[in-house]
Amino acid sequence: MRGRWLFAAIFACVVTAFTIAPLTPNSALARTELPITEIRWFNFSPEDSWQPIQFIVPDRNTAKSAGRRKLRLYDVHIAKMFEISHFLCDRDRASEGYNWSYQAENGSIEMGRFKISCNLAREIAAVYGLGKPEISVIRRNFNLKNGRPSFELEKYSIPTLNIGKNRVLQWRDFVQKFPPIPDNSGANQANSSFPASSIFRQIKGKTRVPIFLPSRLPLSDIQQVDFDVQAGSHGYIVGMYLGKGCRAGACYFGTIEAKRNEPFSPPSQLPQDTYRSIELAGGFRGIYFNNCGAYCTAFVEWQRLGVLYRVTRKNGRQQEVVQIANSALQAGQR
Repeated sequence: MRGRWLFAAIFACVVTAFTIAPLTPNSALARTELPITEIRWFNFSPEDSWQPIQFIVPDRNTAKSAGRRKLRLYDVHIAKMFEISHFLCDRDRASEGYNWSYQAENGSIEMGRFKISCNLAREIAAVYGLGKPEISVIRRNFNLKNGRPSFELEKYSIPTLNIGKNRVLQWRDFVQKFPPIPDNSGANQANSSFPASSIFRQIKGKTRVPIFLPSRLPLSDIQQVDFDVQAGSHGYIVGMYLGKGCRAGACYFGTIEAKRNEPFSPPSQLPQDTYRSIELAGGFRGIYFNNCGAYCTAFVEWQRLGVLYRVTRKNGRQQEVVQIANSALQAGQR
């Protein structure tokens, strides 16, 4: 129903008896290929037939001009999602559609989720027409026949939507009527206090490294978290577990760590699933990576005065570990 309503809304902006005009160099979308951090396609067979794709861009402000014909970066990003959805739908014909997770600032800002059905992607392509292709590099995650996870970097030449010239305002109007769908995962709730004073008292006097602890955690009820604090002259580690007294892997939530003379890179013995540079509060350069085995662990690391600081979360999202890291940096040295 949503796809039909959106299609009708688009046609309301188009003249009666609309026909697609032949494409000319001036009618196609005149744009250069904008920077994209990563497009990650989880090419599995989900129960609901909606395959997840992450669309991650380096830009912090997606409302700024894309440089051509009054389009914002946001408008061009949404167009790219439709172009890729249309291409994959026509190529594979094995999915109902694609569930896009749109993330800005190299994955640190959650922009929302957009579900683009194959029917809607084809309708949009029919209305606007397809113009000059652009190269898109997609990281396709999939399972091997033995069930082990794997990935391939694949390069596709994907036609762009013809939203240049007189269709710019029409496209922007459509984008305004295509908001992100509500995300009830709870990833953005970070209103729980972290007992920094109590944790600090357990570390102070036992270590010679500067202590950075967050003020907030992305949890709805901090009382559910139990802490295991260890400290030595060269660092400290605060283990976080869900459940009083539980130290089993099922209860593990994450860690807050500091280690002197630790390398600033993902552990080599673990399979590297993601690795990218990010900017943290105060302009600190950090790295984010995600390692997967029996479960996935999200990491954020940064260095200060020869000390490696690390935040991890079991099955976490980049936004969550970045929130914890930024909270520690904004709180300052304890």
